[in-house]
Amino acid sequence: MGSADVQTEKLIKDKAKVLFFQKGYLNATTQEIADEAGVNRALIHYYFRSREQMMDTLLDEALVEKKEKVRKILTADLPFREKIANYIETMVDHGLTYPYLDNFIISETARYPDKVRAFCSRDSIKSTDLIQEQLEEEIAAGRMVPISPQDFMVNLAALCNYPILAKPVLKTIYGMTDTTYREFLNERKQTIYMTLFGERMPQTQSK
Repeated sequence: MGSADVQTEKLIKDKAKVLFFQKGYLNATTQEIADEAGVNRALIHYYFRSREQMMDTLLDEALVEKKEKVRKILTADLPFREKIANYIETMVDHGLTYPYLDNFIISETARYPDKVRAFCSRDSIKSTDLIQEQLEEEIAAGRMVPISPQDFMVNLAALCNYPILAKPVLKTIYGMTDTTYREFLNERKQTIYMTLFGERMPQTQSK
């Protein structure tokens, strides 16, 4: 594939991500994707053969990107609480950029669980494996109540992800504008950290 083809394929994927992950048009047609990218619909089929193949590609890339972000954070040579602060900053900011990404991942996982299961089986190392030692040290030192790595990661992910998944509901119930919703999520980073550790979040490297 030549450089022009690579650039066109990337353009189509990037514009599809805008439609799906930023605007929330998870049922966007190939024509709508083509219009967003400013290309002929035939090019969508040339690069991806079908909308289904494009969705497979976007799901795979979304899972890889998220997993790499998490791994980079949790394998950093940093104290445990600073790692978690970095996780909160990164995941909330990523959610602000792509508010419908997790909706996409959840809906695709529900429709095609074997796809995600196959993806996860490529790498046996889970996020719980990456935090277990430091989490156990925090518990042994009396700085945290006993909790399993799985429960800790589920709590952390839920605290970060729910306000993003529930964006339309929260904005409607509390009368938030896009600006006040963004301010709410940025302020919530401290709330998440304090909920987990009972203290204010330190300055993070993601700033």
